[in-house]
Amino acid sequence: MKNFKSRSILFIILLVLFSGVYFLLDTYKKSRAQEILDEHTHYLDISYKQGLDRFNIIANNVYTFIQSDEEFIKILAHTDVNNLKPSHDKLYENFKDEFARLEMSGVMGIHIILPDSRSLLRMHQESQYGDSLKGIRYMVEYVNEHKTYIGGFEEGRFSHAFREVYPLYDNGVYIGLVEVLFSSTKMQDYTMRAANIHTHFIVNKNVFEVNAWKSNKREPYRQSIEHEDFLFSQNGHYKHKVLEISKKNIIEPLKEKIDSSILHGKQFYLYKNIDESSKIVIFMPIKHFKDSQTVAYLVSYTNSDKLFSHLKNMERIFSILIIVTLFLYFIIYKLLREKETVINELKYDALTDIYTRKYFLETSRKECKRLKHQKLKFSVVMADIDYFKNVNDTYGHQYGDVVLQEFAAILKNSVRSVDKVARYGGEEFIIFLQTDAENSFNVVEGMRKKVEASEFGDQKIKLTASFGLSQCAQEKILEDIIKRADDALYAAKESGRNQVHVG
Repeated sequence: MKNFKSRSILFIILLVLFSGVYFLLDTYKKSRAQEILDEHTHYLDISYKQGLDRFNIIANNVYTFIQSDEEFIKILAHTDVNNLKPSHDKLYENFKDEFARLEMSGVMGIHIILPDSRSLLRMHQESQYGDSLKGIRYMVEYVNEHKTYIGGFEEGRFSHAFREVYPLYDNGVYIGLVEVLFSSTKMQDYTMRAANIHTHFIVNKNVFEVNAWKSNKREPYRQSIEHEDFLFSQNGHYKHKVLEISKKNIIEPLKEKIDSSILHGKQFYLYKNIDESSKIVIFMPIKHFKDSQTVAYLVSYTNSDKLFSHLKNMERIFSILIIVTLFLYFIIYKLLREKETVINELKYDALTDIYTRKYFLETSRKECKRLKHQKLKFSVVMADIDYFKNVNDTYGHQYGDVVLQEFAAILKNSVRSVDKVARYGGEEFIIFLQTDAENSFNVVEGMRKKVEASEFGDQKIKLTASFGLSQCAQEKILEDIIKRADDALYAAKESGRNQVHVG
């Protein structure tokens, strides 16, 4: 029981220490991993902002070119609102060569819209014009109302796009607006070139009209590998093996985390160790211009040897921590057991498993002082097996040892837990009873009768024992009480043995 208690206390102490060190190491592991992940996110963010800046510079040049083109402005200003075709055709012819050049620089479309929000010219879809964008295109209505520039991400009838929208004037009179469109494909291509990482753009299919995305020939879409509610542009990626590999090795194992994170519409990232590198997937949210709701993500896939090395090093450190903790546990436990063994050897008699003379005297002195101070009564008993020498001479010392063990057990089982029994030397034993003389006598007399009635060893020999009892009186020290008990034992032997003599 004591051995179990020591092991339990040691286990709890080492568990607390282990938990403390583990917590500190785990905090460092997460903190360092966070730093590395933040670095990758920072690179993607910079590339994305550089892409937006590039779009804005191109769009500004387009706006400046159109606004300064007197012929273009004149045609637009004199558009017959009841017959759009003449102005549509003239504007298209006027601008088609310039638009061909702009397409090569990344422009997906140029859209001229009248003050009443009707489409006059889509350079990227020449035949589609005359339709009203009221209630469909918030950015168009905003510029027509406020007559100021805005830019952002917004879906159209058939596709989403990054849009830069500018008001157009003829001699100070507002005549409509020009919208410059950039596809998400150009953004993902730009970030791949700028940051040297694989990226693709996914958009929530719910921002499109039903099934409109399926018929988009200019920028076709397919189901995103990341989430069932999202699509991604096939341009530049249709045969990209990275997608299928990523889906199998990264996306599917992390699907639950992606599903729960993507619902919040915030930036998040995940990572997974594959082969000898960490694969990092970063989801950068793209907000809708009107309500700032996340309707798309720019997703990047990168490899990080730095993160992989950090995680592997931490795994090794945690393994070492576990090994060191177990090693300390067994070493300390072994030392405690050795110490406990030494203590037990000093405390318990090796043969009879009752107290040693030294331990009995040390503890009984303290009990003696305490009981005398509290004015409580106690007794000391000396016991000796009668004619024990004959047992050794007749049956041998090994048999004598068995007799001593069984005799000690009778004494020990006859007293309470507050009392003490010890081997005083050879076949002599000493007992400390915390009770008065009358009760002490009855206890000791019971011991004597048990001994007399017992059969010892395999030979079942009959033995008796003599007892000397002394109650604490005026003695100042325990040794004086023991001397009276010893004298009483001597008297019991002189009087014929097998009796209790009170001294």
